[in-house]
Amino acid sequence: MKTRLFAVVLVLLTAGTLMAQTTTTATGKKYGLPKGNEFDRVSIGLTLGASHLNSDMLGGDNDDESRVFKNNKWKPAFGLQINHQISHSIGLRFRGMFTNFYAEDEELLDSVTFEPILFNNNSNRGKLYTDYMETPVSEFALEMTYNFGNISFLNRNKNFHFVTTLGIGVFNFDSEVKEEGTDKLLRSTGAVTELMIPMSLGIKYKIGKVDIGLAVDYRQTFTDRIDATVKTYSEYDDYVMGNLTVNYTLGKKNRPMEWVNPMEVVYSDISELKEKIDIMSGDKDKDGVSDLFDKDNNTPEGVKVYGDGTTVDSDGDGVPDGKDSDPFTPKGARVDTNGAEIDTDSDGVADSRDLEPNTPAGSLVNFQGLTLAKPGEYGKDGLSGKGKDGVSFLPSVFFDLGGSSIKPTQYDRLVVIAKAMKANPDIKVRITGNCDVQGSDNENQRLGLRRADAVKNHLVSQYGIDPARLTTESKGESDPMAKSINGVNRRVDFSVE
Repeated sequence: MKTRLFAVVLVLLTAGTLMAQTTTTATGKKYGLPKGNEFDRVSIGLTLGASHLNSDMLGGDNDDESRVFKNNKWKPAFGLQINHQISHSIGLRFRGMFTNFYAEDEELLDSVTFEPILFNNNSNRGKLYTDYMETPVSEFALEMTYNFGNISFLNRNKNFHFVTTLGIGVFNFDSEVKEEGTDKLLRSTGAVTELMIPMSLGIKYKIGKVDIGLAVDYRQTFTDRIDATVKTYSEYDDYVMGNLTVNYTLGKKNRPMEWVNPMEVVYSDISELKEKIDIMSGDKDKDGVSDLFDKDNNTPEGVKVYGDGTTVDSDGDGVPDGKDSDPFTPKGARVDTNGAEIDTDSDGVADSRDLEPNTPAGSLVNFQGLTLAKPGEYGKDGLSGKGKDGVSFLPSVFFDLGGSSIKPTQYDRLVVIAKAMKANPDIKVRITGNCDVQGSDNENQRLGLRRADAVKNHLVSQYGIDPARLTTESKGESDPMAKSINGVNRRVDFSVE
């Protein structure tokens, strides 16, 4: 008995130490057991079972002469209980149980003379019950419960665990011995209330907010009167119960504290820290920004990004450079989903540069969106109509230093050229390449021709212009537009033939 109590106390102290261990980081994050208000802690239950009294006056169905009552029966027991969980493993249970002990005094009769033959093994005999003992019992106990399932380091949550209890309580009984048949009272204890020590060992299984348990309960009493007989130098009476218990957890959190392993928090903390480390060390889209700080983990490979992992948007038009068909749109210009400037009147000149935003459909315009003059007229650009069919002014196309590739920002100018030629199928256009003064004369002459050829190829491949209508030439650095602004000298000009 002492060894058992010492083991229980040791386990409870260990659990109490675990409950007290909580650490707070500099960021305010708490690691350790969570607060009790995060769980449902109260449950109510019903207990059904059978009880059996053990005393020095009771025996089983045998012929032990030292016992007065030979036929000691198991009787139904039932009760109600309220449970309050203190921690994940420790709880308090208040329970009331009701049962009834019953035993019969058996005498043997000769089958011929019908005289009592006490404790005779004569085979020619019969049975007669001469008196019986009946003891109604009600008990109330406060017990500490301890479940072993929540000290597992291998499982976060379990639906099955072992439970042991130990407590203190009182029980009330009124034992009577009566004569069989007449119910004549032979002796009685009267109503007696005594202390007792309840203890049990059982198992539980959880189904949602309901748990079902099986347990063997033992009651150590401090009286020898339960069997209505006091025997000198005898031990105290005691009794046992086999119980089936059904509990229902109250509360709206759907997290019964009894069924949460305190190690679950440790597992979660470790998992959280591991996840953060993985995020800090990972770069899923390989843009050079850690996943922890990356606001866009799906950046296309090779696209430039800012420090937060979002794609660079050079012109600030809301379309990332990686998807922007024109990454150098003027500030404030309206663009479509591809980053291209809006051209409301579809004249080939973006709205931000269109001086005539409502040009009638089919009109020819210059690079500013102004309608081109017809023969013998003055157009809105202020220039007189010159050249065949009045096509008087076509926009130049500009290039980077030393380059002959057409920049996307120059595409809208080539649209104007293509529209003018399609609207005037009889005209031919001369394409003249120009360079700035940097580099040798020979190199610039060749560079100018490469630029003119690039423009011709673009008009042919993209807009289907007949190559026979296009002639290319190079003036190298001999026809500058400005003396000190080299950017405007790196161009291709168009003239109508």
